[in-house]
Amino acid sequence: MQTLLLGYGDIAQRTARLLVKGGHSVTGLCRHPDSKPTIDGVQLVAGDFNNEQDLMRLFNTQWDAIVVTLTPSRSGSQRYHDGYVVSCRHLQQVLAQSGQQPYIIYVSSTGVYAQQDGEWIDETSETAPTSESGQALLQAESLIDSLPTQTTILRCSGIYGEGRDYLFKQLVAGNMSLRDSWTNRIHQDDVAGFIHALLTSIKSPQPLYLVSDDEPVKQYDMYQWLAEQLGASITSDVEPGPGPRGSKRCDNSRLKNSGYKLKYPTFVEGYEAFINSWSK
Repeated sequence: MQTLLLGYGDIAQRTARLLVKGGHSVTGLCRHPDSKPTIDGVQLVAGDFNNEQDLMRLFNTQWDAIVVTLTPSRSGSQRYHDGYVVSCRHLQQVLAQSGQQPYIIYVSSTGVYAQQDGEWIDETSETAPTSESGQALLQAESLIDSLPTQTTILRCSGIYGEGRDYLFKQLVAGNMSLRDSWTNRIHQDDVAGFIHALLTSIKSPQPLYLVSDDEPVKQYDMYQWLAEQLGASITSDVEPGPGPRGSKRCDNSRLKNSGYKLKYPTFVEGYEAFINSWSK
């Protein structure tokens, strides 16, 4: 299988390792290949997803699958629109010109939901994002969904894991506020693992999955547990009401019904896997 990774951050790199281990051919597009870790079997190409000519040059190869993991690189009011929407329009144009119809996986976010009252949500729930990033992601999803090929959109909840230690640093510094709102997590290895499964073993993938673990948790419960593991203390009171990311509970039934088994079914297993090796 020839797989193209558009965007080559942490999730793409973890997916690449799984694919090459299975003997698949992987190419990654990123702006600065020299800054990325070397993975045997992965070819990196320098280019910008926002440059249609850079993208078009890649289509001398016939791709079986494309995995899109985008991170806006610019600052300013248009960063999300340019980083998500414009990039997907470029992909739309290039696919039309090339005539290729690869299977496309697009990594999105539960930021497209805006529920505030702890509602359970799934793939059929209303999407009415209020944030600029959520609105841009939803528009990008629409572009991916309209492509004349098989596509799957992954709405990931809060991705955590090795190297994503901002929360740890804030807890140790005592800079966190506790809220009585629901939060949802998915470990980085399970995001990559599910992408790998969609590409290699899951028959008849669905066009949309909510990618989250088995246990939504109250924000204050998770933060207090983490603080205890880190030997930190939180003295602030629990504030009522949802935080800036709302309050919702993610139902991952469709993901589980695919046959994929989560490596880290709750935040406890996921954080325990690397918290002891974390250096303050």
